[in-house]
Amino acid sequence: MLLGWIDFSEKEREKVLDVVNLLTEEGAVDELGIGIIRDCFANLFFPGTSTIQTRAKCFLIVPYILKEVEEGKYGNRPQDILRKIDEEERKCALKLLENDKEGVIGARVLPHRWVARSPSNIYWNGIKTLKIFNDDSLSISEYVKLVCYLRKQKDTIKLGNRNDDAEDNDRDDKDAGDVDGFSFWNLPDTYYSNWRDNLRIQLLPEEAAFLKRQIIKEHSSSLFAFILKNRIDVNKYNSFNALYESIKDSVPEELRKDMWMAYEFNRFIQIAFTQFNLIVSAERNGRALDKWNTIKGYLKEYALIDLEAIYVRFKITNYPLRTFLNSLKSAALAEDIDKIRQIIIKRENNLKGKARAKVNRVGEFDENAWIGIEYLDYRFSDAKRIINDIYEGEAVIGV
Repeated sequence: MLLGWIDFSEKEREKVLDVVNLLTEEGAVDELGIGIIRDCFANLFFPGTSTIQTRAKCFLIVPYILKEVEEGKYGNRPQDILRKIDEEERKCALKLLENDKEGVIGARVLPHRWVARSPSNIYWNGIKTLKIFNDDSLSISEYVKLVCYLRKQKDTIKLGNRNDDAEDNDRDDKDAGDVDGFSFWNLPDTYYSNWRDNLRIQLLPEEAAFLKRQIIKEHSSSLFAFILKNRIDVNKYNSFNALYESIKDSVPEELRKDMWMAYEFNRFIQIAFTQFNLIVSAERNGRALDKWNTIKGYLKEYALIDLEAIYVRFKITNYPLRTFLNSLKSAALAEDIDKIRQIIIKRENNLKGKARAKVNRVGEFDENAWIGIEYLDYRFSDAKRIINDIYEGEAVIGV
């Protein structure tokens, strides 16, 4: 299928690329439209992360490159600068590949081609969320244009004041929109050395300490921060629910409440995910059959979820979504399996139309393959890689 769109701004383009990346990730397609709630929990627990981020180092390589814009390294024309930023990211990726391929963006297409979505595009929201960049309203192109403007203003004032006395010069420079007067970035001290020397995907100790500090400082109540503060071994857990079961008694009360809601929602929505796969496979999917044999013994328990608390917590006003979830809950409490199936079929038809809905195309798919989301991870598996990178960087000096 060919997909095209017209975008009128960089922000609109980024939103569309987010959707495209989600649709191309194996097992990530949100067939029943519950992704709003999933992402609300994920942003709460692991702020700054996304499913397409690969390694923690990119949270710093991108800022290192972008900081050089202020130093005039890439010229004075915004479009030229943006092109050179992309070129520099590609050069860094090639250098990283000399030592390690795991998690290097572009590893599959380099050296002959480059990615459609650059590291700066993938990590920009996270860089702002973690306050590595201080203005969360600016896109990268807006930042570049602002820096060009400030540098131009500075140069104009200096040129106009060449014959003035030094005191006036200094005062005018201070008032002129000098780029040096803006604090766009929070960066570790490693930036000020030649950071390209021996560039590797692993974090330096100072970088690991910096990222850990930013996460804890800017999002102290998050699960992300709790894990890092307590150095929890995330590799011991293969799912969000397993993590919750293990640490629920040690986390702060507010975080525990949020994790409990996420845990309950994960169990509850398994009813829909599993029945969806049974419908599409005409009851032939072995994994779905095994899961349903377990779920049906806990149907009422799973359906006792407080959906209203979730709606209130995240200000969920999407009426069709709320209707779907409330109806699913009522049918599950009544243990009415036929009704559950009807609700699921209606939901996918409403989301996609009858021609595209998979529930109307039984027999077209591999009956042994799981279709769509199997369980909600809330980006725990994605955050694992970032957390492990920080731990590994710390371990170099035993921080």
